[in-house]
Amino acid sequence: MKTKASILGVVGALALAMSLGAYAASPKSAALQIHHQQRGCHAWSLNGGPFIVQQSFRLARNGSLTVTNNDLMVQELVKTSGPAVSMKIVKPGSMTMGAKMQMGKAGPYAMAHMGAMLRVTFPSAGIYHFRLVDRGDYFPNIKTIGPDNKPTLTVTVT
Repeated sequence: MKTKASILGVVGALALAMSLGAYAASPKSAALQIHHQQRGCHAWSLNGGPFIVQQSFRLARNGSLTVTNNDLMVQELVKTSGPAVSMKIVKPGSMTMGAKMQMGKAGPYAMAHMGAMLRVTFPSAGIYHFRLVDRGDYFPNIKTIGPDNKPTLTVTVT
């Protein structure tokens, strides 16, 4: 019986050490890139990974996320829950080919041009939820297949 209790104690200590190590290893920065695709319209890539709709990752406290809009639409990152963050457009981007923007109602942190970059800083530990909101097309009559994706993001700050 004592051996079983000792084994359970060692396993528990290892699990705790591994979980603490994961928290200590949280990166200070991350990058998301938004792009347009024919099926579903929008997706994003985390740190050069595959383009998917739902992203989730960890950051260290006071870490930052840089979001680059390479989509054909104006995009806005909207926080839906979590502690306060700091958001700032760090690169406004540029329009190409004389495109006329058809921007809908957008807040001050909308990435309103292709190549626009938004930096989000996370000063407090917690779980943050965001969604990506399409605020209008740069180019009229963009065709996609199926319903538009609704990208979401969860950031766990340790």
